[in-house]
Amino acid sequence: MTVLQARISVAEYFGELSTFLGRSVRMRLITILSGTLAAMLVAFFVSRMLPATYNATATVRLARLDGADLMTPQATAIHMNSRPFLLRALDATDLPESSGDRGRNLILDTFNARPETSGSLMLFATAASEQQARSAVEAAVRQLNQDQEKLRDPLLSELNGQLALADTNVASLTRIREFLATADSTAPSASGDPSSLAFRRMWLLDLTARNEEKLAAAAAERRALAARIGPTKTYPASLSEDVTITQVSPRPVRHAIFAGAIALLVLLLYAMVRMPGPARAD
Repeated sequence: MTVLQARISVAEYFGELSTFLGRSVRMRLITILSGTLAAMLVAFFVSRMLPATYNATATVRLARLDGADLMTPQATAIHMNSRPFLLRALDATDLPESSGDRGRNLILDTFNARPETSGSLMLFATAASEQQARSAVEAAVRQLNQDQEKLRDPLLSELNGQLALADTNVASLTRIREFLATADSTAPSASGDPSSLAFRRMWLLDLTARNEEKLAAAAAERRALAARIGPTKTYPASLSEDVTITQVSPRPVRHAIFAGAIALLVLLLYAMVRMPGPARAD
């Protein structure tokens, strides 16, 4: 068989197939149209009767202390996806605790936290109302901060203690500077020996210079400690932006189109299979 013959055979095959399909559709056109329309109407009205569900999506900035993560994004996601964590978070909200509550069960079954970047997570939750979906995400973030207090508080207390010592050191050196500044004027008059007076002034200048060096170093240390617990390096977990709420169901138009497409395909196959014998012979 040559290539030309193969091409002609394929063309003839599809031509006969399209002819056969056209005859099948014409013979049962009313059945196909009515069946497709009926399937779409049924799907539309059934979908409208389904209870509404809403998806909540949010980005969470992970907590940091002294510029380092309290927990890695992977560990934080595993912790937040655990059942005990979700139960504690939901218990802190106004959601009912009954096992038959649809909204609470939806949240427990659909809540998901997954790493997004090196310092953030994406949270997903489905609930029976917009308020429940939003409350679930916000409660999860609050619960995360409460759980991380056990890790954050000892380290933060240590840094605050170092900062308090630095403040005390700066205050002490400042008092010494003030004393040295007035020591020469308040001291009794020198005996008149110029060399003793010059030596005493040199001694005061040396003490003042050393104190200034220590005060500058202490102030720099104090600023460094303050920066370590400042808002740019130490902060709790928080929502990076507002929670995004989208309605998942019901979506009757989408369901009706999907049901109509399936019904149309089934009815076309039925029309081709059930085509009468004489028509097939043609």
